[in-house]
Amino acid sequence: HSAHNIALTACGLGIALGAGACVGVWQGWTHAGVFGVYVAVVAAYHMLEYLGVALYNPERVELGSFMFNPDVGNGYVAAMAVSAAEYAVECLAFGRAKSPDALTVAGLAVALAGQAMRTLAMATAGTSFNHYVATRRHAGHQLITHGIYRYERHPSYVGFFLWAVGLQAMLKNPVSLVLFAAVLGWFFVRRTRREEIFLLHFFGNKFRAYKSATPSLIPVANIEIHRSTSAAPVSAPSS
Repeated sequence: HSAHNIALTACGLGIALGAGACVGVWQGWTHAGVFGVYVAVVAAYHMLEYLGVALYNPERVELGSFMFNPDVGNGYVAAMAVSAAEYAVECLAFGRAKSPDALTVAGLAVALAGQAMRTLAMATAGTSFNHYVATRRHAGHQLITHGIYRYERHPSYVGFFLWAVGLQAMLKNPVSLVLFAAVLGWFFVRRTRREEIFLLHFFGNKFRAYKSATPSLIPVANIEIHRSTSAAPVSAPSS
């Protein structure tokens, strides 16, 4: 996490964002134009991930905050590569069917809404936001219940889901759309279950009350969690 590496990474993302935006404007309502917008939106996502941590939780910022490999298994990189490959192949094979239309606009709108939701969640949570599930309650870790968290318990997860699936709808990628929705849905169901077990240990009845009063668009997250779950013991006190 050196200034040199940060600058190089940010420069590369800036070039990608600018080039994608230029192609989008230059090519307009075409296959190439839509892909240019896609590149720009993806580059902006990674820049905002790092910027969000740097601004609101600087003690935890690292080169990995750009989130190029969020699952530590290159699954994200592979998924984005498959998405781009599907778009290219289908544009060549089914050119007219891939032409931009209302679905393209709707997908972009959903992706941008998801990005706004995730970035707002990071800003609202501040130092309590973490890219990874916290298994220990660090100093200053609070249960965030205001702002966007008043309406959705996991806005950063829901935001990412909308961003990723929205982009596939924008590209009119039927295979990637189904795969992204299925894999991300499975991933976030498991992650929210695990995260809420630790939140219950951290905050006790305070989290129970928040969970009861605040819904989530992640269905399984709405199931009641009891202290008898198999979570690993943690040293943080419950409130």
